[in-house]
Amino acid sequence: MNSIYRAILTVFFLPYTLLLKGESTVHEWNQIVPENIDDLLKIQVRLQSLLPKVQGTVVSIEANDGAGSGVIVSKDGLVLTAAHVIGSSNKKMFVRLPNGKRYPAISLGGSELSDAGMLKITKPGSWPFAKMASQGSTSLGDWCFGLGHPGGFDKERGIVVRVGKVIGNKDETMQTDSRLLGGDSGGPLFDFNGHVIAIHSRISKKPDENFHVPIESFLANWDFFQNSKLFTLSKMEKGGFLGVACKETDDGVIIIDAIEGTAAEKSGLQPNDVILAVDGEKIDNREELTILLSSKNPNDEIKLEYERKGISQSLKIKLGARPEE
Repeated sequence: MNSIYRAILTVFFLPYTLLLKGESTVHEWNQIVPENIDDLLKIQVRLQSLLPKVQGTVVSIEANDGAGSGVIVSKDGLVLTAAHVIGSSNKKMFVRLPNGKRYPAISLGGSELSDAGMLKITKPGSWPFAKMASQGSTSLGDWCFGLGHPGGFDKERGIVVRVGKVIGNKDETMQTDSRLLGGDSGGPLFDFNGHVIAIHSRISKKPDENFHVPIESFLANWDFFQNSKLFTLSKMEKGGFLGVACKETDDGVIIIDAIEGTAAEKSGLQPNDVILAVDGEKIDNREELTILLSSKNPNDEIKLEYERKGISQSLKIKLGARPEE
């Protein structure tokens, strides 16, 4: 057998041979449970390889009324953080890089529903930035690590790292056992590809009750968060009201119930209808639907596109007012 023919056979049959031997190309950090200490050490090495690439993108956010954390996600200085860190839109703030240098920033928009917020570094420059995970790329059990500035910026201590796993991911909230502390709010949660999968939101004293804003909340409302004011619960109460209870599924935002006496019930919407778009704006999650509807006024007319039993349909609906509790 000549050497070329032998090389071809080796390349062709090697993957099958490895499978027969029970070997796998699955990385240790993608396994459901580490099998031994060696697996844990490889996970540690992976984390150590990622930290130098992402630490420089994490900032401390400072304002007269408090401090928090954030992460730069674009070359021109767009920062993701928590809504309760920025507090309101068009507010002068500062971001501090890991080297201690401080730069001016301005708060943009976001949503109090999910606690997502944005701000922008106003000093022109080319900033280090982290990549965001794609929509739907995070699963229960995934390894993750949180970065932030608990207690505020401390150059001597540096950024604090906490490793954990995703233990809950539903609607506008991700839950992990990656421990959070005061000052972490707005900081990034990374996967083991070095991508931002969420932003720290609610902090608990219990180690398994750490809540984050999934990156999906930012992706679904990207233009709104950049170009509009912070969406508040007060705005939601005063805005237009459709009257549907919904849940997010792999098939889309599905109606659970059309509340009696509301615009939804009067228009004939039914349980299991899938909401596709409002006024031509594609709907990806419940928060996006709520923001779009509440940004309108009672008695405004909308065009709602939906799917019923596999058939796409549309309706013109006059919105009502949210009932007082």
